[in-house]
Amino acid sequence: MSEPLKDNNFSLETRNLSICYGEKQVVRQVNLSISSHQVTAVIGPSGCGKSTLLRTLNRMNDFIPNFSMEGEVLFQGKNLYEPSIDPGDIRQKIGMVFQRPNPFPKTIYKNVIWGPKIHGYKGNLQDLAEDALKRAALWDEVKDRLNDSALRLSGGQQQRLCIARAIAMNPEVILMDEPCSALDPGATARIEDLIQELRNNYTIVTVTHNMQQAARISDQTAFLYEGELVEYGATKKIFTQPEKKRTEDYITGRFG
Repeated sequence: MSEPLKDNNFSLETRNLSICYGEKQVVRQVNLSISSHQVTAVIGPSGCGKSTLLRTLNRMNDFIPNFSMEGEVLFQGKNLYEPSIDPGDIRQKIGMVFQRPNPFPKTIYKNVIWGPKIHGYKGNLQDLAEDALKRAALWDEVKDRLNDSALRLSGGQQQRLCIARAIAMNPEVILMDEPCSALDPGATARIEDLIQELRNNYTIVTVTHNMQQAARISDQTAFLYEGELVEYGATKKIFTQPEKKRTEDYITGRFG
């Protein structure tokens, strides 16, 4: 999984991806090519399959007993669902930040180093923690209290800690499932600024219900409706000159 990216400059691709929970199909024949070192936003009404699609990109849906899929998910040209692929390796390379901050009930420091430590990281854990916290724009706020409980941080700080925890695993892709939905406007602005900084080093895919946020932070936008990919392209074009009427109706508030 450590091979360099292919020349097509796509970090992740889905090919004819369909996803079911039991007999219910929630994603239908989605073909998506996600560019490296860009922010891709996935928008659409509640229940349209956004989070399901996102969780399939790093095999988080494997934990759901009645999950099944058809098609392919490619990372650096390899099908992530081949039997020879270790899902644990995938989740190291493709990290995830969830809708609500979920720090472990441990110190700030232990939250950051937990994953690398259990995976046998051989370097200096102190340096690793500092680097991850700096990349997550949290170091200056917590450097003097690394041994405090992470649960004592504010909601926005906890979410940035979760981003630092993902960064510490040295991923190539970071998935974010509505990372600001539980945050106040000030904390949301900090996360949005952080996403813009992180795109220089990581490929980011974010699900958001907030179309203004998608317009602010993303390079590419995918519009999902009832499990189908209606339109995908440059964010500016999607929001100013969409090709599909359903896209225009959604972003102008006619439904959703």
